[in-house]
Amino acid sequence: MVLTHIKIAKDLQELTSHGTKAFPVALYETTMRLESLDFLPLHWHKEIQFVYVKEGRIEYRVGGDVFILEEGDGLFINALGLHEAKPYEINLARIYCLNVDPMLLGGHEGSVFTEKYVKPYITGNRLPYVRLSGHLAQKVKEIAGILQMQNDFYELKVWRELVAIWEAMLTQSMLTVEMLEPAKIVQHERVKEMLDYLHVNYAEKIILEQLAAHVYLSKEECSRLFKKMVGMSPFSYLLQYRLRKSLQLLRDSEQSITTIASTTGFSTVSYFIEKFKDYTGFSPYVYRKRFCRR
Repeated sequence: MVLTHIKIAKDLQELTSHGTKAFPVALYETTMRLESLDFLPLHWHKEIQFVYVKEGRIEYRVGGDVFILEEGDGLFINALGLHEAKPYEINLARIYCLNVDPMLLGGHEGSVFTEKYVKPYITGNRLPYVRLSGHLAQKVKEIAGILQMQNDFYELKVWRELVAIWEAMLTQSMLTVEMLEPAKIVQHERVKEMLDYLHVNYAEKIILEQLAAHVYLSKEECSRLFKKMVGMSPFSYLLQYRLRKSLQLLRDSEQSITTIASTTGFSTVSYFIEKFKDYTGFSPYVYRKRFCRR
């Protein structure tokens, strides 16, 4: 399945259903272009995810860490981890994203595989990600090929390769059973609460005192923590979120530019147009005409 724009709830959980109950595995080939601002926004999901960079370079943020993946690199993202991705210094990049219900690896609740080899590594805010290279990255690519072809016994082959990757990650100590420090767990949860607050109230006027009070922090600590985990100040993020919402409305609706500006929290149309052009390089009208053909 080709996936460019993902649906995300206000708490940043991805709403896409990944696979089926019988075979909870889903493959997405995602194309991201700098010019049209196609990227994967900050989100999380209950599934674990394996990534392979098919083309270009990708800047990934997982939690508070930011790093670059080159063509041929891979990545494991643990369940519930906040992450986002965008092209890095190149106009076009393509990745495979393989989302897997961890129970597929363990078989069923209570099994020795689940209790000994899966649960300890994915529950309780464990290691958020592992960078993959060489043989393991190629295995992710091979699984993508199997899912695309869907030849006889493909489900069995996918399961076998996933277990092989998991065993290699455990054997090579790429995953650990050490939990994150309690303070870091609290930080993650507070940032999720801040993001949820911004997403619920983005159309309204928001001041820093409100956001800080929502998570019982001082204004200074609120700003510091948010920037550490998200990579920008709360209001830089809010501006980008409003602009992303306006992009969505330009793509998916016939609403006027004036209406879109108002419903996405901009005080005036002129301010919206100015910030939209700073963000995309185009006016809203030109962007809609150029990238949102129906």
